[in-house]
Amino acid sequence: MDELKPCPFCGNEVDFNYNLGLEPDGITCRRCFMIVRFSRIRVKNGEKFEVAMNKMADAWNRRASDG
Repeated sequence: MDELKPCPFCGNEVDFNYNLGLEPDGITCRRCFMIVRFSRIRVKNGEKFEVAMNKMADAWNRRASDG
């Protein structure tokens, strides 16, 4: 999995955020409390948990680069 780029607002490291089903549903910054949800990223039946995390990491890194 690609390493997540830091928060574009404060430069702090970010982590995956998990929903009640322990599925990754976003990325959060613990310093400035920014949470970005990736509700449009869906994992097809049969895809592994890591696939969802890779898709989110890719989307986050593209967004952080644009910021």
